[in-house]
Amino acid sequence: MSNETTYNGWANRSTWNIMLWLDNDESLYRFYQSQVASLKARGERITAMRAKVIARAAIGSRTPDGISTYAKCIDWKAIAEAMCE
Repeated sequence: MSNETTYNGWANRSTWNIMLWLDNDESLYRFYQSQVASLKARGERITAMRAKVIARAAIGSRTPDGISTYAKCIDWKAIAEAMCE
């Protein structure tokens, strides 16, 4: 799914980039997966807000290639859904 309003199937490049780092850096992947597993074990949902907190705890304020995790355009709901897959 690619058109003028998406980037590699994501809402935009910033959203794609954050999830790219989370899924493709082993230590970041293991960190966010452990956080998700812990929340699920307690019966809690992975909401957009939780995804934002987890991603920022893993990555910090910027991805290694400079994308801000504070950008208003980031689709945290999509990231939360991806984290649960």
